[in-house]
Amino acid sequence: MNKMKFALQGVAWGLGISLAGVGCAGPNEDVPTDDVELTAATDLFEPAADQAADAGQVLVRVDGVDITQEELVGEMNMMMGRMQGQQIPPEQMAQLQEQMAQGIMENLIVRRLLLNQVEKDAVQVEEEEIDSLIAMYRQQMPGDTSLEEQLAQMNMSEDQFRDNVRSELRVNKMLEEKVAHVGEPSAEEVEAFHTAHLDEYFSVPASVRARHILITVEEDAADAELAAAREQAENLRAQLLDGADFSELAMEHSDCPSGQRGGDLGQFGRGQMVPAFEEAAFAQEIGAIGEVVESDFGFHIIKVDEQIEAGIQPLEEAADQVAQFLQSQAREDALRAYVEQLREDADIEFLGAP
Repeated sequence: MNKMKFALQGVAWGLGISLAGVGCAGPNEDVPTDDVELTAATDLFEPAADQAADAGQVLVRVDGVDITQEELVGEMNMMMGRMQGQQIPPEQMAQLQEQMAQGIMENLIVRRLLLNQVEKDAVQVEEEEIDSLIAMYRQQMPGDTSLEEQLAQMNMSEDQFRDNVRSELRVNKMLEEKVAHVGEPSAEEVEAFHTAHLDEYFSVPASVRARHILITVEEDAADAELAAAREQAENLRAQLLDGADFSELAMEHSDCPSGQRGGDLGQFGRGQMVPAFEEAAFAQEIGAIGEVVESDFGFHIIKVDEQIEAGIQPLEEAADQVAQFLQSQAREDALRAYVEQLREDADIEFLGAP
């Protein structure tokens, strides 16, 4: 079941950084090569860049506080910093340009509404909380990138970053208080959701639990090398048919990392392995030592440990997950309603166009 997290991600706007965080029988994915790499804000947001000379132009006024062209362009630059290295197909460029402009403006308005309310409510956070969150961001940065490098790419100082973290924590604290009244769903609500969405969320596809021994060959291997690898695989299969221990042979001979686990690949469904391997695994009897299977990875000897039929996840297994999902949805609904109320109560003037 796909769960929607309640992480208040809509208010992580101030950070301006991206926190990024197959097996030897799995599929390979082709990387498109005909896309255009984004390198600068002006590549995607030319209208805003063209108006950069008038950075002080007021686009929107929220309860007397201005949102300027400069802020809009700055947000675009931070967004582009997060998108460095991504590829955008040329045919999607114009549509993406318009969507990003509207989305950024909406975020700026919501940001201002929330910050205004934080000031009205005098919400405060401790410096230790800020230090802790910044430390967490540092730990979650990709191994080859530092926080300072990310900030430099976006022309953001460490003081600005700290102020943004402080604002994020203040807003999160306020919003958590606004949805604190949302309780857990009843058992009846959980059961009703499960019953109404059996096929949508709780359908369990057929799967198998299997192990294998892999003898790899290079992609451009000569016929003699292929023959030698197949012969090795056939010899190992013969040993298994004579009673040799599968796990021991896998640990000793398999070229797949799973060999260190006795060849165990765990449980997998259709579409997760290369076709030749998948077809053999799903057709094979439990406990049998199958014929040697050739794939793009090499030669496999497969043993199926378990076959799991398609079915429906029962309520007793799904109840906790459903309860978490329903409470998360209820909290998000309450949060959305609160932001909409702030918008209705605010004086919002649209004075210019991005």
